[in-house]
Amino acid sequence: MKSVRLLFASGASFVAMTTHAHADPVSLIATAIHGFLLSSTAVAATAAGTIATIAANVIVGGAIVGLSLVGAGQRPTGTVKAADAKNTFESGESSVIEGLGRVRVGGLKAFGNTDGSTRWRLVCRLQGPIDAVEAYFVGGREVTVDPDGDVSSPPWSRSGGSWMKWEDKTGTGAETAWAALITAFPELWTSAHRLRGIAQSLVTFVNPGLASDKYLSLYQGGVPDTEWVARASLVYDPRDESADPDNSATWGWNENGILNAVHVLRRDPAFTSDRFDWPLITTQAVKADVSIATKSGTEKRARCWGMWAWEGARKETMEDILRSIGAEIRMTADGKIWFELIDDDPLAEISFEPRDIIDLEWMSGPEAVERPNICRIKYYSPERNYELADIDMTGIAWARIDDEVTRYGPKYFDVDLPFCPSASQAQRIARRLFLQARADTGVAETNMVGLAAWGRYYGEIELPDLGDVEKVKLSPPRVDDSRGTVEIPFSVWPSLPAWNPATDEADAPEPLPEMQYESNLPTPNAPTIALQITYPVGGGKEFRIDYTLPGGYSTIEATYRAYTGGLPGSWLGMTELPGIAYVAADVLGQEVDARVRIFNGDDASYWSPLLHTTATEHNSPCGQPDLISGGASGGNDGVASLGVVVEANELRAASIKLQRRIDTGSGFGGWATRDEQDVRPGQQRTFSDSYTNTSVSVHTVQWKLTTMTSGGVEGAPRTWSVDVSEPI
Repeated sequence: MKSVRLLFASGASFVAMTTHAHADPVSLIATAIHGFLLSSTAVAATAAGTIATIAANVIVGGAIVGLSLVGAGQRPTGTVKAADAKNTFESGESSVIEGLGRVRVGGLKAFGNTDGSTRWRLVCRLQGPIDAVEAYFVGGREVTVDPDGDVSSPPWSRSGGSWMKWEDKTGTGAETAWAALITAFPELWTSAHRLRGIAQSLVTFVNPGLASDKYLSLYQGGVPDTEWVARASLVYDPRDESADPDNSATWGWNENGILNAVHVLRRDPAFTSDRFDWPLITTQAVKADVSIATKSGTEKRARCWGMWAWEGARKETMEDILRSIGAEIRMTADGKIWFELIDDDPLAEISFEPRDIIDLEWMSGPEAVERPNICRIKYYSPERNYELADIDMTGIAWARIDDEVTRYGPKYFDVDLPFCPSASQAQRIARRLFLQARADTGVAETNMVGLAAWGRYYGEIELPDLGDVEKVKLSPPRVDDSRGTVEIPFSVWPSLPAWNPATDEADAPEPLPEMQYESNLPTPNAPTIALQITYPVGGGKEFRIDYTLPGGYSTIEATYRAYTGGLPGSWLGMTELPGIAYVAADVLGQEVDARVRIFNGDDASYWSPLLHTTATEHNSPCGQPDLISGGASGGNDGVASLGVVVEANELRAASIKLQRRIDTGSGFGGWATRDEQDVRPGQQRTFSDSYTNTSVSVHTVQWKLTTMTSGGVEGAPRTWSVDVSEPI
């Protein structure tokens, strides 16, 4: 192609003998439909209003500090800067903020007050409804919130409760006013303050007493800010037969890039469901969910996480989303809207031969002194605490053109993908964008046959005389009615070899610990076993994990979460012992995660790595129960007795069963159960039994204690045998 580029760069044009067609009315249509679709901002005030409208009626006390999440210095866009979104802020005016996929968010302090001791903070976090909250943070440190709202992580946990209570509403639109606020502040908060449709938190801070050391450990920096990691907006999925595009109550959470892009556009009430081509959207949603190879395994092709402000510039927001998922907006011949993922080697939708082309102008890519030669990438990184993070592209050949860097110095091409949650996805998209920025461009002047390129994005142009066929990305045609010609700007599509994760992909950044604190305590290893117990006697259900801890701790915190439909629930607390933790729960057959950390006073270690497994019963036989104290006695006083304290130490132990059999002189009878008690490891159980022999003949009495599993499997027994008779 070097000779071709030189030829076109010299300004050569090729004329084909063609007949000019008459101008068609379509030629009078402006070429800005694509931009109009993206730029609409006609969000009706009645659709949901803004958080500011609601909050203005309920914020009381204290100075109001204005803070916009769409901060100064950014280009005008509704995309919310990730670092700002994690803050908890005060403002009299704030746009509605909506999340896509998974997000970490602080929110607007809509109300805060105290009765002189207890403090309440009401935080509006996101436009609802959201799906679920996966993690909670207080002052930057992750905490566990129990189902009753108690924060059970040190330093907030206390005997019989917690110094903090955290309650959430997901923004379904059916919210009622917070009863606690009505009770505490009846003149400020009434039943009319419902904050409907807003995903929100009411956080209650209990005062341990100003003179106590605990007060300083909890509030030395003031009332701490709070954050969520949440599965945000519910979106319509046309693949779900039970879902209705016009009934949000039937929608579900999805991180699918195509479906989230459609959702954002549909937030404008001008874009009703009948304006979309749902069959085409369905095909692209399926493509977005296809698993593809990455350097570390596989992942879905196009996911979308991030936050956007309703009052921001919709065009730029949509462009951020489409760039982050690697897609573009399109229209059918019937004027229906759909979104299409961009392939590395897209199919040509139209071809132009030399006889179609009146004149062809070819411009080589940017001059070498201006052409980008180093690609830099930022993406919405869960590894970096849900902030826009850089990827270290050192050693990735496609991202750096070394000979140009040496000759002309570094010329950077920055790819910012604020709605892309994957380093792998980000790099696949960035490679294409980087090479497109270096590509040759041109303008093909055709006869009226060029109108056939209207609405098409990819084509092929056969180069006159040379016979080479170039794949190009088409821009909207420009029609000259007076001459009967059509100009089609284009850029040459880069040749992209098949993606090879081993060589084309850099590692994602290392996970970053929470930066609000550092720990000198050793990080525990991951738990090793997780199992489900069904107690044989009481029938109760219990989930257990075991772990090995380093020394030097005063408190243990163990948490678990169960998955439903492949999605994790919130982290839940457990009752911790030095080697195990347990909780009343039935998660048999579910995917679970478990982790543990240690505290020394208020000093915390980092969380252990996760144990990810499926909760199952373990029914291999247990060993003998351990004897703590006691034993059996007999003799010639006519009474044989057993009195022992025992415990079982296997994690799978579910009960200990006491059985007895007797030999009256003609052999032992069968074992008879005398007692059975549910048990967990390390829990001491007391067993006692007696047998009276009123004859002078010797009877032999045997007892055995056996540890049982949930499935009724008996372990090795611990036995006692005594002889008993009446005196002669």
